[in-house]
Amino acid sequence: MITQNGVKAFGFFKGMEYGTDYCVEDFETYRAFHNSLPKHAVVAHIEALPVAYTSLRVTDMFTGSALGNGGLYNDGEYTFPIDFLHYYKNHDIGIPPEYEQYLKGILSA
Repeated sequence: MITQNGVKAFGFFKGMEYGTDYCVEDFETYRAFHNSLPKHAVVAHIEALPVAYTSLRVTDMFTGSALGNGGLYNDGEYTFPIDFLHYYKNHDIGIPPEYEQYLKGILSA
């Protein structure tokens, strides 16, 4: 996770098309995140967030399949690329522990 100007950014994996300055995280690190929140609850929360779309077209970093326009989810002090949700849904990865703690606070409210 990268913190810049009070914003915590995660899910910018090496190999994504957002530029090398942002994409510094190793995908494999996210395989070690084992969250206690149910994945379906996290997905539902993320899907309800507004998206700031970009004109950048993004592809799956493993298959090269088109994913559509890039963009960002902003959730409080956290931001992550729209394609993070694609990887979260389709691969055995978790969310960073800090973001899970944040979600526990708002999903239980």
